[in-house]
Amino acid sequence: MSIRLQPTCRPALRCYVTLCLWLAVCMLACTRADAALAPASVIDGPGPTIVDVDGAAMAPDGSGGILYRKLVGGQPHLFVAQFISGAWQPPVQVDVGQHFAASFATIAAGDNGRLLVVWAEPWAVIGGETHYQLLSAELQPGAGQFTPAQQVDHRDIGDGTAAFPSLAMAANGRAYVAYRVVSNSLQGVSSIVPLRAGDEVVSVRVARYNGPGSPWTSFGSMNNHPELTMRHPSANNAPAIGVSLSGAAVVLWQEPNSTGVAEIFARRIFAGRLGNTLQVSPERFAGVPITAEADAPALAVSPLGEARIAYRLAPGAGSPFGTAQIFLDVLPGEVDTRGFKLKGARPAAGAAGLGPPSVAVAEDGAYRLAYATAGATQLLAGNDFSATGRPAALGASAGERVPTAINPAGGGVTAWAASGPAGQPVIDARQDFSGGSWQLAVLSSPISGPLSGPPVLGGSGSGDALIAFGQGPSGQQQVMAAVAKAPPAPFIATTPIGWVSGDSATVSWETPAEAFGATSYAVLLDGRTRARGLTTNSARLDPRGLGDGIHRVQVLATDSLGQQTMTAAASLKVDASPPEVSVRGLGRRRVRVQVYDRASGAIAGRTSIGFGDGAHATRRLSVTHTYARPGRYVITVASRDRAGHVLAAHIRVQAR
Repeated sequence: MSIRLQPTCRPALRCYVTLCLWLAVCMLACTRADAALAPASVIDGPGPTIVDVDGAAMAPDGSGGILYRKLVGGQPHLFVAQFISGAWQPPVQVDVGQHFAASFATIAAGDNGRLLVVWAEPWAVIGGETHYQLLSAELQPGAGQFTPAQQVDHRDIGDGTAAFPSLAMAANGRAYVAYRVVSNSLQGVSSIVPLRAGDEVVSVRVARYNGPGSPWTSFGSMNNHPELTMRHPSANNAPAIGVSLSGAAVVLWQEPNSTGVAEIFARRIFAGRLGNTLQVSPERFAGVPITAEADAPALAVSPLGEARIAYRLAPGAGSPFGTAQIFLDVLPGEVDTRGFKLKGARPAAGAAGLGPPSVAVAEDGAYRLAYATAGATQLLAGNDFSATGRPAALGASAGERVPTAINPAGGGVTAWAASGPAGQPVIDARQDFSGGSWQLAVLSSPISGPLSGPPVLGGSGSGDALIAFGQGPSGQQQVMAAVAKAPPAPFIATTPIGWVSGDSATVSWETPAEAFGATSYAVLLDGRTRARGLTTNSARLDPRGLGDGIHRVQVLATDSLGQQTMTAAASLKVDASPPEVSVRGLGRRRVRVQVYDRASGAIAGRTSIGFGDGAHATRRLSVTHTYARPGRYVITVASRDRAGHVLAAHIRVQAR
């Protein structure tokens, strides 16, 4: 005779959902709430006083601003529209109290709404020539106006034709500026003979920002050979500088060698000292001498101090290549034991009519290189080990400069001047996502007209970016700005280790990197949404409907624009019921007792069986017992499973 206890639960039903990436094209008139590339907003204008848009900058926390010049009293002055908490603020003047025209303006951003602006301004007339000074002003976190202007360099920066400053700021506000000074007319250098016609005596200088009211720290001239004249300064041979999370910097500049061939050099700048000068552009390639000019130095520095360097090599008899080339090089991070040495320049792209390169780099060494050539915008992506293939054509280009920004999770943002369907000037902005999907926004002003120049772009380093440009017919110029917001960064969901009971089933997750806006979460169990609209970083699942088995748990993050990022599946082991016991009669007064658990498993070490006749068995899940005499007996079973459920059973049997 035997008595069996039947199972009280069924195996859990498992559902699997496939998520598909989709391609969106967002035009100017688009008003979708989930568009990651918002339509351009009018920041200022239309009117006859707008001069140009000079820069855009975005900090890792998503705050930032755009910089433009506007006539006040007939003189160009500086204005900034701050972007903070996901919204544009009314423009404020930067150079309040300064009476002269501002030029060579540039902007950088730090966290919490911090903005720094550097510009050139005339200060004196010496020997009939106007001389300039380099000034700065800061918008501090929470402030409504910029600090008073202060000098960057107490020395003369010459006739103001050369500055082309490059400004970079770390999230904590540590900033550097690289700039140039034409010294021909300065005392003691007028007798230097130019290496080539049109060359000038130029000093490449670097200074570190120490906060409002504190003097800038000058690192002096970067030139290897101050006695050699350099090419006349232009936007295509301007220095570039970048800063790491620790506040160290890397500077890149053009300088000719003793034969007059323009080359590219780099130097790391630590907190209180200069590193060694490093020659970036080689004088030979594959054994062939290079005497062609190198220009258009471009630089991006990762949070860990890795510098991704790009430059352009001119075609011609002095080049081993038949066409112009863009070269790439890498300076490893600050803490890398090889961080004192460049990895070596290699050609990345070659074509006729190459425009200057733009480069962006992520913390893991991934990079994006953008440029224009023969009327097309090209993009090359890769990492520390290799490029991801050939350059990809993003679209037709009507300009030369193509700024780009990177998303560490994959993809990034690129903007360039283009022509609309009717041939009107527009800005094309493309946002690439991880996995290969992308969207394109065609941006223009309400009153169409010529663009005042190429677009400017400031990236946060996390995939978000501000894009700005000037557009409009004469007398009706407008300052326009758009925001590209990346989806929430990849993040991880975690579940308890081992088996848990249904009322202990929980999931927790990281907060994904988000530049601005609120993020909400949904929890999916085996592909079905079990909770939504969550704003915390953990959830307890409703035990109702949780069956025995191993479940797939994912968390879906949705940002303020409706963009979504899903975690990888985490395993949740649920045991919803206690162990079970089976008693089976084998004849001749023999019984077999088996303790089992269909999910986590019963623990033999926590199991004891009493047969009612004084015999006991412990630490065993399956026992056979023979009764000595016929009769009625009560078998008692105590056990525990790995989820903590307890079994206490009393089973009546009759032995014949």
